[in-house]
Amino acid sequence: MHKLLLIAMIALLSSRSPALVSHADSEDFAMDTIDPLVELLSPQGGEEWFIGESKNILWSATDHNFPAHPISLQYSINGGTLYLDLASDLEDSGTYLWLLPYAQTTSARVKVMARDSFGNSSQAASPQNFSLLIAPPLPPGNVTVDTGNGLDAVISWDPVTLTVPPSSLPITPDGYIVLYNESPYEDEHFFYFLGRSFTTQYTHHDVVEFRDQMFYRVVAYKNYTREAEQDMEHFLQRTEGHKISWDELAAALKGARP
Repeated sequence: MHKLLLIAMIALLSSRSPALVSHADSEDFAMDTIDPLVELLSPQGGEEWFIGESKNILWSATDHNFPAHPISLQYSINGGTLYLDLASDLEDSGTYLWLLPYAQTTSARVKVMARDSFGNSSQAASPQNFSLLIAPPLPPGNVTVDTGNGLDAVISWDPVTLTVPPSSLPITPDGYIVLYNESPYEDEHFFYFLGRSFTTQYTHHDVVEFRDQMFYRVVAYKNYTREAEQDMEHFLQRTEGHKISWDELAAALKGARP
């Protein structure tokens, strides 16, 4: 009985003693459930940008809880049906210098995406399509013809170093196409394909002996893709020595299948 009484007294004393506990309070914090505000400023649509140029993508993004690199960029060449990654983990600088891809299209768009530290995100895209265009080389200048040997016409020209305005980009043509016509008044919309040169000179052999006059035109070309190179080779093979329209040649020079 004494043993039972001792146990009861110990239990009673324990129930009246304060509990031994410890705790710590966290700093004040706020939960963020608000998406960032994002606006794409450029390109908006309707622009004509040229492949090989560098253009600024501009945006505005605001949020109270942005991390150090909250911005990602994408672009589309089919009007926004499919977007491709362009850059990620960017600072919110509001600008990104984009070296335009080798993708000719009139249906390009850009999308900017922002994500804050709580996982809230927003995005904004070009509301209308803009164009990525191939900038063709300038026409060769100072085309001259030397018939001094009495047999051949040696055609020479200055090297082309720039694309046509407004791009005016540095360029090295892949080659030059030489065309001829016996009279510019016979049919000014058609020429004959004479040959191709990878330098700035071409010789029309024996033409002085058999022709009283000849008119030449030299065109520089640049292939921006493997497909365009194959198309150009096919075009030159099937038109060599044949009468071709200027429109047909112009289409081939743009990388389109004539």
